Amino acid sequence: MDNYFTNTKNNYMTPHSVIEDPKFGDLPLSAKYLYCILCKIANRNSDIDGWFYHSITQLAEKAKISKKTVICAKKALKKADFIDVKRGYMQHTRKRSYDYFRLNGFKFRGEK
Repeated sequence: MDNYFTNTKNNYMTPHSVIEDPKFGDLPLSAKYLYCILCKIANRNSDIDGWFYHSITQLAEKAKISKKTVICAKKALKKADFIDVKRGYMQHTRKRSYDYFRLNGFKFRGEK
């Protein structure tokens, strides 16, 4: 049997500092689940500053929850300051496009 610890390309981190935060424990389960989905997406798609984009529809499909639930969970995470959200607009038409997300809470050993 192969050692499953050697292949990490399909793993992603969810920060202990967020999961152990009492504010996180008070969030609805849908917000906690969405945060984990956002961690997965960030692992694959974030830029050097940690920003990545996704639509509400894409998040609902990936999380297998309704758009309304995604919107409520996103608001709860933003209000608790676990994510930053910027609105995206199409360059030429200025119509609303995707939201840009950045996760807060990633602290590594030695950081204060």
